[in-house]
This record gives sequence, C-alpha cells and structure tokens, in this order.
Amino acid sequence: MGTKDEKIGRNLFDLVIESMAFMAGVLLLLVTFFVSYAVVVRYLDFKTPIWVLQFTEYALLWITFLGAAWLLRKGGHIRIDTVISRFVTKRRRRVEIIDDVLGAIASFVIFWFGTLHTIDLYQRGIMDVKGVTVPMFPFFLIIPLGGLTLSIQFGRHFFKKIRSKPCHRER
Repeated sequence: MGTKDEKIGRNLFDLVIESMAFMAGVLLLLVTFFVSYAVVVRYLDFKTPIWVLQFTEYALLWITFLGAAWLLRKGGHIRIDTVISRFVTKRRRRVEIIDDVLGAIASFVIFWFGTLHTIDLYQRGIMDVKGVTVPMFPFFLIIPLGGLTLSIQFGRHFFKKIRSKPCHRER
C-alpha cells in the first residue's frame, strides 16, 4: 500500500500536475479569445494588437508542457494500440514497461537540456525582439518543469507496472 508520507507525496504530485493542466486550459482559453479578437479586429479594418501572435506562440509551448504529465496519467498519450493489442498479456506488459523506461529517459533528457538552455538564455540576457521585446528565459522555464513532471509520471507508471502482478491469461 505505502506509508502515509508516500500517499501525501503522491497526492501532492497529483495536485501539481492537475494544477498545471488547469493552467494549460486557461491558457488555451486565452489563446482562443485573443486570436478570435484579432481576427474580428482585422476583419473590421482595425490594427490588431502586435503582441497576440507572440503570446500565442509561447502559450502553445506552455500548454504542451503544462498538460503533458496530466495527459500521461490519464492514458491519453499516443500509443500504437493496433500493434500492442495483438500481443499476449505478458508481452504487452513488457512493452509497456519498456515504453515507460524510454519515456522517462527521453523526458529527463528534455528536462536536462531544457534546464541548460534556460540557464544559458538567462546568463546571456537573450531577448525576444518581436512585437514586444522581452527576455526569453521565462518563456523557456516550462521546458525543464514539464520535462521533470513528465519524467516523474513515467517513473510512477513504471513502478506501478513493476509492483503489479502480471496476469497469466493469454488475452
């Protein structure tokens, strides 16, 4: 089952990824609103706000990394079900375990290099000089955060699979 501290840790992590998914939803609503606003304003022959495109670009990056761990927990990531469903239960479990290990490694690599890149942007003072001039490092902070939460979630899946008893049925 797990100790009380382990349960609190799991619940806290679930709260974190649920909060991140909520923020992704809010950002998606804002993107929808701002793009719709820009389209209507342009249709009426007014000047559109210069920051809408820039906001949308970075919001899409944030939406992706904010929602990734939550989506994985819900089982919403892309899978090749047509192939995996044809495997016997034992082989399917092995493939899922390998998938979790590879996903955790890839996510950790994203975390690591995202961290290095974000630190580099901060140290060199790199600015984004599009519609509005702003420092770039805050926009890229989500890459290490999203990579880390995704890596942890893949690890949770891995350990859940390892602890569970395999079924001995064929299909």
